[in-house]
Amino acid sequence: MDICQIHENASKCSVNTMECFMVLSTQAQKISIATLCGLFGTLCVFENSLVLYLIFSSPGTRRKPSYLFISSLALADILASIIFVCSFVNFHVFNETNFSKEMFLLQLGGVNTSFSASLSSLLLTALDRYISISRPSEYKLLMTRKRAWIALGLLWVTCATIASLPLLGWNCCTLNSTCSELFPFVDDNYLSSWICFIIVLLGCIIYAYAHVLWRAHQHVAYMEKHQAQAGKQNTRMRMDVMLAKTLVMVLTVLVLCWSPVLVLMIYSIFARLSNHLRKVFAFCSTLCLLNSMVNPIIYALRSKELYSSLRMVFSRFRRQQKASEESPEAESTHKSSIIETVCEDMRITSWEQHGDKRSSAPGKGDREQHQVMTSSRRWRMPRCIVREQDRQQQEPWRRRGAVASVVMAAAALTSRGSMAAGGLVWLAAALGPVLAAARYRPDWASLDARPLPAWFDQAKVGVFVHWGVFSVPAWGSEWFWWHWQGEHCADYERFVQRRYPPDTTYADFAPGFTAHDFQPRQWAQLFQRAGARYVVLTTKHHEGFTNWGSPVSWNWNSLDTGPHRDLVGELGQALRERNIRYGLYHSLLEWFNPLYLADKESGFKTQNFVLKKTMPELYDLVLKYKPDLIWSDGDWEAPESYWNSTSFLAWLYNDSPVKDTVVVNDRWCNNCSCHHGGYYNCADKYKPGTLPTHKWEMCSSIDKLSWGYRSNMNIAELMDEASIIEELVQTVSFGGNYLLNVGPTKEGVIVPIFQERLLALGRWLDTNGEAVYESKPWRVQMENSTDTVWYTSKGPVVYAIFLIWPRDNVLELSSPAPSPATQVTMLGFAGTLEWQKSPGKGLLITLPYMLPSPLPPQSGWTVKLEGVK
Repeated sequence: MDICQIHENASKCSVNTMECFMVLSTQAQKISIATLCGLFGTLCVFENSLVLYLIFSSPGTRRKPSYLFISSLALADILASIIFVCSFVNFHVFNETNFSKEMFLLQLGGVNTSFSASLSSLLLTALDRYISISRPSEYKLLMTRKRAWIALGLLWVTCATIASLPLLGWNCCTLNSTCSELFPFVDDNYLSSWICFIIVLLGCIIYAYAHVLWRAHQHVAYMEKHQAQAGKQNTRMRMDVMLAKTLVMVLTVLVLCWSPVLVLMIYSIFARLSNHLRKVFAFCSTLCLLNSMVNPIIYALRSKELYSSLRMVFSRFRRQQKASEESPEAESTHKSSIIETVCEDMRITSWEQHGDKRSSAPGKGDREQHQVMTSSRRWRMPRCIVREQDRQQQEPWRRRGAVASVVMAAAALTSRGSMAAGGLVWLAAALGPVLAAARYRPDWASLDARPLPAWFDQAKVGVFVHWGVFSVPAWGSEWFWWHWQGEHCADYERFVQRRYPPDTTYADFAPGFTAHDFQPRQWAQLFQRAGARYVVLTTKHHEGFTNWGSPVSWNWNSLDTGPHRDLVGELGQALRERNIRYGLYHSLLEWFNPLYLADKESGFKTQNFVLKKTMPELYDLVLKYKPDLIWSDGDWEAPESYWNSTSFLAWLYNDSPVKDTVVVNDRWCNNCSCHHGGYYNCADKYKPGTLPTHKWEMCSSIDKLSWGYRSNMNIAELMDEASIIEELVQTVSFGGNYLLNVGPTKEGVIVPIFQERLLALGRWLDTNGEAVYESKPWRVQMENSTDTVWYTSKGPVVYAIFLIWPRDNVLELSSPAPSPATQVTMLGFAGTLEWQKSPGKGLLITLPYMLPSPLPPQSGWTVKLEGVK
């Protein structure tokens, strides 16, 4: 018969009724179904099991809500493939009917539960993406791990409950109602309800992904327009294209696999199905299995984090195979090499398709339509950040591996003589402990013992650049946001009320940070003419906005909004073209970051902000830009145990690409300043009263009231040339470095008054730089009788820098002890100067005659003393 038409209740509920639904009539059809189920089912189990292993083998991924949803999807697909293949093949291929109605409904419930849970997990993943796009500033608070587990629990309970309803009584046998033409014992009304449930799930998934695609398309269009105006190629399309392609594939496969099945189910409710259509339905059912098989390929495995984990698994497997074939000595060496490179193998992807390494600017509104998507940037985070406790256990392996390497080299040279081999063995025994001891431990006693790279003390002069979103309001200081919404200062609130629309947030200033006129090569030329040997740029101030495409500062960085440029990278390239050292300022804290505020609320007993924001950014900066200096700040509220500073510095000194040249300051925890670190800042504009025993730096600003640009500054609030030179001379005489700050405008312009001050400093250094660069403090830093004469030295040569020209053209120096071989010259003047021994002690130097001039005299001159003590 073509259609099972059963009218009597007793008949339609008998086991024999199931034979009416076994529609595969030929052996070819059965073999085809068995082949499809076997192939799809096996691949589905393998792929999804691999996804589960990759997620739960990594502590980083298994804690993230996005990956919990993916693991639920993988688990549901595994169960669906196992239950569906077993029951479907058993029913349609082997035509087994020797089981009860309850057993059949139980199997059907398992299939329904698995497929429903698969779609529901996909919906949660879609909602995760939807929330991250629609409410980026609240994502971290809304999508927590606890809420993810609760959502998954509700999902599985709901799916299991709905699928169990036929077994619990909602079937055509118990209700004596119309039975489905596709499934034995299933009530038509239940089938209609289940179809509606699945359609709702599919509709929500399509809506969520369509929203993400629309925002991605909107951002790409904005980027294309911006780059067309700037005359640049589309080099920053970033993650949007990849994300869009992934979502298109997900939606396409989802619709193609489920549409035929749902269409036939809906048709069966309103019309009778022919035997041919029921055969078509049987084959179309395998498309749902195909969807479960394809999910991990087009979705989970497109995650670069999981892809990197997969590569690590294969790499580990290859190493183990290779190690099993090697000799014990080679195995020891191999283990050592693995440990030495373990800090370089771990890749972590931030805010990719399943992104979790995302941190948005607080208070961002949805109205910022063009600030939508961030890239699938990968940052490479050394494993030592989470495996630091294992380091001491690994030290014996390092020592043994280093010695073994030398021993193997000695053995290779045995053919050239036992004496050479014996010498190398002795060398290995001697150098092994030394090589192991050269590594710095993550504690201050070890880190503070690291010698400071020589270039920093030789450089002496640097330029500090404070630039960020605070340059947009350009009023008060770079602490604008804190004074306005942290302290609620009345004058800041009035300023915003007068200048900006109601309900203005700090994030609304970001689009105004355009950097339209930023010319990094012009900046580098200016800094070089100013005599700077190094430049320090703010990569991120306490506001949290990053001047590079930080992978963990979603939508709150210079690539996603504002300039749409990598400001850190562009300036670094320009500086290095002129052989100027590059330093990066980075604030540990962020005033209003929800993660930081939560950690602060816990008394800094949690470290979510450090592990998800601060440390990833520091590693990214080092690995991407290879800075010569890291100028840390924002340390004062929390201890080192919170910031994990020592772990980062140990990696920086031991394994980073700049381990031999990088210099750091002392702002790494709330009790570090002037106690721990590379060199000491101690405090802003710090001036020691005596010669410090530790290398230090004075940071000062041309604008006395602000480090960032202020539109309301006046000339009286700026340092003049004489003040700058005086600070520089005093600093260098006490063995310090001088870091002079300027604040560019939001457009990227260093205003003329700042340029004039920098160029004046450069002109002075052109003449007197010999007394500054590569100098050392002398036994006396300044004359006891005055604070206008300061000393530096280079070996036996002493430089006396005097800030006021004596009226009688005779400079009296009481500290140097002259000798018959003493020779005095003046930098910038040809020939030697006459001098005579002072009646008391020291010497009297006759200076060149200065012609009267209506212009203010130069500030500071230098006499070079040779042959004095």
